[in-house]
Amino acid sequence: MQKKNVDCDRKTALVVDDDEICRCVTAEILGNLGIEVHLSPDAEHAVSLAQANTYDLLLLDLRMPSMNGVELAGLLLENGLATKERIFLLTAEDPDDAMNLMPTGLALRMLRKPLERARIESFFSGQSAPTPASNTAVHETARIEGFDIPLALANFMGYESAYFNILREFPDYGATFISEYSAYLQSKNFKECRRLAHSIKGSSLMIGATELSMLATKLETACLISPESERIQLAFDMIEEKIIEASENVKKHFHRIDSA
Repeated sequence: MQKKNVDCDRKTALVVDDDEICRCVTAEILGNLGIEVHLSPDAEHAVSLAQANTYDLLLLDLRMPSMNGVELAGLLLENGLATKERIFLLTAEDPDDAMNLMPTGLALRMLRKPLERARIESFFSGQSAPTPASNTAVHETARIEGFDIPLALANFMGYESAYFNILREFPDYGATFISEYSAYLQSKNFKECRRLAHSIKGSSLMIGATELSMLATKLETACLISPESERIQLAFDMIEEKIIEASENVKKHFHRIDSA
């Protein structure tokens, strides 16, 4: 897909998110606006990138392990690696609720996942809106059980190729989630259980897996209000079943596409 530049001078962005799908979705959206994107899965790597590069835009996931987005923003600001007006926090929850994590005196702006095209374009003010490229010859009538594709394409700002490229990786993503969550649940690390549930809640909604996102919300709630392994296990069993089902549907879809 041909990318449209938002400016003659190439803009750069740093995206920091522990969730692979969220990183990829955000990178695809920014990339299709002609922005050069650097990706980091954690705060430590992000600091190294910020030391080596100057970014026009920094998007930091609010909830990450070890150091969350607010703490990372504070560290970047303290060390002169970024300015506050270039930093946005990314969150899958209501920004008003997320504001509770913001320390007094650090008023950072927030963007809700998935990104809204208008917010990004307004940040790079004066840019013309790119026309989304499409791949309708392949995916025009695509139907995949468990996925609201029109919703997903709206989340991807109409970039069909980007969406289906990421969707192809969902089975591996789902298998990794199941493996990691099982390990945290077995060790009774409910903090990480909640973080992973929150992570897949946002990423599944991005790709149109609305039922999976609702199950992730229930799993996150179970971790929050009743950290008892039995209740969390029940919620996890439900989401595991849905992930496996959705993964099989994705595999079948792309098998048909690749065999055509």
